Amino acid sequence: MTELEKLAEICHQNLKNSNECISYLKERGIDQEDIKEYKIGFFPQNLNVLSRYVDFDVLKEKKIIRVDDHSDYRDYNYLIIPIINEYKETVGICGRTLLSKDDMKLIGVAKYRNSSFKKKNNLFGLKDSLPHIIKRNKVWIVEGYFDQISMSKYGCKNSICLGGTAFSKDHFLKLLGICNRFNFIYDNDEAGMINSERVYKKFSKYNAKINFYKLKDYKDIDEYLQAKKTLKNLSEDVEPILF
Repeated sequence: MTELEKLAEICHQNLKNSNECISYLKERGIDQEDIKEYKIGFFPQNLNVLSRYVDFDVLKEKKIIRVDDHSDYRDYNYLIIPIINEYKETVGICGRTLLSKDDMKLIGVAKYRNSSFKKKNNLFGLKDSLPHIIKRNKVWIVEGYFDQISMSKYGCKNSICLGGTAFSKDHFLKLLGICNRFNFIYDNDEAGMINSERVYKKFSKYNAKINFYKLKDYKDIDEYLQAKKTLKNLSEDVEPILF
């Protein structure tokens, strides 16, 4: 077991010690099955104890522990989602803060914090969605981790997440090797529109069918599914983006 795998397992087992994280996940519609499937966890608050089980030199290389032996994951971004690639290797972690927007702005903390890993080479959810993408020859691409979790939870098993807006050439080639139909649902905001157009201009010339959609009344697909609890009417609730 690698140091990152050890850390992810420790965080996962530690989730029971955070009522705040458990309550937040319930509010997001994340149940015990989802928690187990994605190994969602809570970063240990006692770093001295953690150091007995995980090599801090490795965690420092991955930007999880600072050189002063403290960690923003412990202090702010303590809801942990492991990043697991299609080979089922844990390549990093993502920490989500539960601070309010005002507190995030006041302290200068980002909503999500990723450890050091090659984002351009990794697609969240691909380890489980791969056979479904191959079977349907189609992939749904969303921005956020909870977007992908919700998509899969409500039946769209051929979905992956970018962990942001950046869609790289490496992402494209990885997916093109297994399918040639790409459906993007970026967040319904200015950044989503800008990145939809950017991806279209960069990749539409290749041998793939690329479509872009935006939700009519919701900011992202997770918010939509929290309200609707189904994907049955998705075609009625999105509109295509044409360039």
